[in-house]
Amino acid sequence: MSYRPIQLILFFFLLTLSAAAQVRTEQPRSTEERALRLEPFITASAKRYGVDSGVLSVLCFMESRYRLGAVSPKGARGPMQFIPETARRYGLNDPFDPKAAIDAAAHYLKDLLVKFGGRLDLALAGYNAGEGAVESFRTGKPLVLANGKVINPHRLITNGVPPYRETQDYVRSAIALLTSSHATGLKSFAFSIQRKNETVPSGARDFTLDAMSKDAGPTSRGREERSALFIEIE
Repeated sequence: MSYRPIQLILFFFLLTLSAAAQVRTEQPRSTEERALRLEPFITASAKRYGVDSGVLSVLCFMESRYRLGAVSPKGARGPMQFIPETARRYGLNDPFDPKAAIDAAAHYLKDLLVKFGGRLDLALAGYNAGEGAVESFRTGKPLVLANGKVINPHRLITNGVPPYRETQDYVRSAIALLTSSHATGLKSFAFSIQRKNETVPSGARDFTLDAMSKDAGPTSRGREERSALFIEIE
């Protein structure tokens, strides 16, 4: 009967592994707790790519509310909501890995800011709707996608933010969070976003867009907001 102690040892060993795995995958319930858990990754990646940690944190909030396992109806995955094409472009093998996903998002944000001359509104719009769409509405040149869809077939020229209502809401809400929080660090920002959720549309999690959207054109912004749309690129 000597095999029984061995069975018991194996049983408790597997039980311990299962409990540890559950602890690792368990997510904090509050937005604040999730934000603070991801803070070290956000801070490190922001520093690595020379982008503002507050902007990167707002992106994570807008995309997933800091949820590691977020999946959109259109296939965007992880806390930074990468679609497969963009994930491959930035060498992101596992979009659910918070460290890797946030690092890839910081790299992408830096590229967008460089591409659009430091204009935060256009970088946010590019993250949401794609930089091709932003460029198309900046220049008035239609963009034909690989699947045959055409962005901006009527050659509209806007301020660069595509005339998609969801993208406009996304940009407006993200900038409102940044400019109204007056946060000096991620911890104070994380504590403040709980009180500012009313500035973000309730359906703000999934902003994946159809390139043929015919929503109304962009709304005008106040002078004070325009002054906050440019940031320094390190």
